[in-house]
Amino acid sequence: MQPVLEGISGALPMPYAVDGMNEVLRHPDITGAFVRDAVVVTGCALLVPCLGAATLRRRTA
Repeated sequence: MQPVLEGISGALPMPYAVDGMNEVLRHPDITGAFVRDAVVVTGCALLVPCLGAATLRRRTA
């Protein structure tokens, strides 16, 4: 079960957010790892509302 959960956690934004914050604490400059983590978290933050809007029914009068 552990490999399955590790695979799922790789697709979720929380590990990237934690890694990004740790990267900020360790390095004063912007690093490639931080940029990657920020892009993944931002992409997820934009993707979720778009998917939600795509699944809502549109009501016309």
